Amino acid sequence: MRRRDFLKVASVITGATLLRPDFPAFGRETFPAQKLTWLVGLPAGGGTDVMVRGIAPYFQKYLRAISGNPEKVGVVVKNLPGGGGMRTINEIYHAKPDGYTLACDGEMLHTNTVLGELKFDLFELTYLARLASSGKVIVASSRANLKNWEDVQRLAKKGNLRLGVTGFGGSNHVAAVLFLDSTKLNARIVIFDGSSGLSAALIRGDVLLGMQSEDSVKNLIEAGELKPILTFSSHSLYPDCENVNTIGFPELNNVTNSQRYVVAPPRLPSTIKKALVDCLRKAVNDKDFLAWNERAKMSIKPVFGNELEKLVRDIQKFYNSKERVLKEYLLEKKI
Repeated sequence: MRRRDFLKVASVITGATLLRPDFPAFGRETFPAQKLTWLVGLPAGGGTDVMVRGIAPYFQKYLRAISGNPEKVGVVVKNLPGGGGMRTINEIYHAKPDGYTLACDGEMLHTNTVLGELKFDLFELTYLARLASSGKVIVASSRANLKNWEDVQRLAKKGNLRLGVTGFGGSNHVAAVLFLDSTKLNARIVIFDGSSGLSAALIRGDVLLGMQSEDSVKNLIEAGELKPILTFSSHSLYPDCENVNTIGFPELNNVTNSQRYVVAPPRLPSTIKKALVDCLRKAVNDKDFLAWNERAKMSIKPVFGNELEKLVRDIQKFYNSKERVLKEYLLEKKI
């Protein structure tokens, strides 16, 4: 081959390889080559924060295994509370799509889309995994004269039933709105600042019923202080308790859960997405992580790929169908 022809071919090959995000040309390092920042839109110490910090070392382990410079790779968890999670979501939406910034968010993406507070299409984000999903449970004091769904309906007909939840516009509040609208149960929502305050009010008898995440009340149920009346998942921690399927509202199964999505910025290159998903998949199946989760008792229910995309779209479709009532309760602040 003549030298001039050789140089032409070489320039074409070089140009093509430079377009590949995973090609280490001219000092460019393959992914991952540095620390990742994992954003959490809630304060430290909550369920989401505990889950992310619990899995982070194992995620880091497998990221290092595929890196050419493992000593430079790590996972740094950063809490960015504020705006009902919107601060974190805006941060991830505008982050550079290089795989080095991730975020954990959940069902508030669906709520904020319906309310018009999400200023972009939620499907622009890159969804990597759903790591956990905590089902809701309606509980009563163990001393209350309520045993099952029929007792709840009977009391509601008298017009004096109050349902305690935590946090205006939060996961439990939204789930309660969706529940009351679907079942047409005659109850008034009462909002408490936190889970401990609601649990104390239930035990004292200030309110007869409360809707909380199973993760947050399982210890009180095991201690006999609270009793489960109705669960929102067929895979409940309390299989003998009635669930929304058995009372005739299967559409509420899972859509009211606290979801834990792992998302990345829009336009993340497919090679980097695959690397992140593969490492997350290995992390949730790591025997040491499984042992940690056995102790922590987090609701780890990983979903990836096409199943994840379908899940997100199905939940958003349900939320869209409840636009009227969500706006009524959350924008007009009706409780």
